[in-house]
Amino acid sequence: MKKVFLLLLLIAVGALVWYLFIKKYDYQFETTAKYGPGAVFYELTEWRKFGLSESAENINTVSKNPFSSLRQQVKVDSSLVLEMEWEIEKINDSTTSLNLNVLSEKNQLANRWDIVNPFRKSLYIDTLKQKVLAFKKDLKEHQQTYRISDTAGLANTPGMKCICSTSRNIPVNSKANEMMQTISLLENYIIKNSLELKGYPILKVTKWDREKDIIDFDFCFPFEEQTGLSTPDNLSLKKYPAQEALKLIFNGNYRISHIAWYDILYKAQEKNLQTTGLPMEMYYNNPKINTDELNWKAEIFLPVAK
Repeated sequence: MKKVFLLLLLIAVGALVWYLFIKKYDYQFETTAKYGPGAVFYELTEWRKFGLSESAENINTVSKNPFSSLRQQVKVDSSLVLEMEWEIEKINDSTTSLNLNVLSEKNQLANRWDIVNPFRKSLYIDTLKQKVLAFKKDLKEHQQTYRISDTAGLANTPGMKCICSTSRNIPVNSKANEMMQTISLLENYIIKNSLELKGYPILKVTKWDREKDIIDFDFCFPFEEQTGLSTPDNLSLKKYPAQEALKLIFNGNYRISHIAWYDILYKAQEKNLQTTGLPMEMYYNNPKINTDELNWKAEIFLPVAK
């Protein structure tokens, strides 16, 4: 019995030494999120405040490995900086696993001792839990405002002739604002030239700086081909041929439809499929008429590279 007790004591002491001095992280959290690793990865990069009550952004992304891991630093206050490492893993097409590893840069030993001390409440861990649970709740609520559906397999983008407005150096999350600034130009051109629309408005990304999330894009109205057309300096006529592409369906506000871009990039990576890396969106609904955002539909295409 004494030997068993000593063995158990040795194991306990060894585990305590390992946790206090050797283990890489102070604490780990596990949860799940809707949709694929691409969409979840983007949502994590957009987490800028460690707590909904924060007045200023205090989360800085240090490094990222799309779509599997993300390292962030959080300045909680003047004396506490946390390092957070997210591990992202697909469970199925509609669910993603998230593991969060947290390390405090200062007072590491004291924080770890508070965690294992049964006679003392750990303010460090309680604060962490509160903030992470708040983020989980916020993420869940945000993901309820949109849907991403996989169409399984490849499709063809429609071939079309369009009148287009070209925008450059636009933040990805500002694309909708930019389209709102130019849509009247396209509508007026269609009316002035008595053109018949052929299909739905599209956004075609022509350049994407993934590190800065800055894009160039064409916002276009397709129409029945007609000869003898001229264009003002701020518009251009373009032809887009049909292309084989991956395809997703996005339902929700078009301001955040780019979340699906990251999921379709992940799917291309998962399938080991070479693509242009430049998405195209086709918008089926007029936000001025249909106010139920979850009924707004956009087809997201990612053309296969030739």
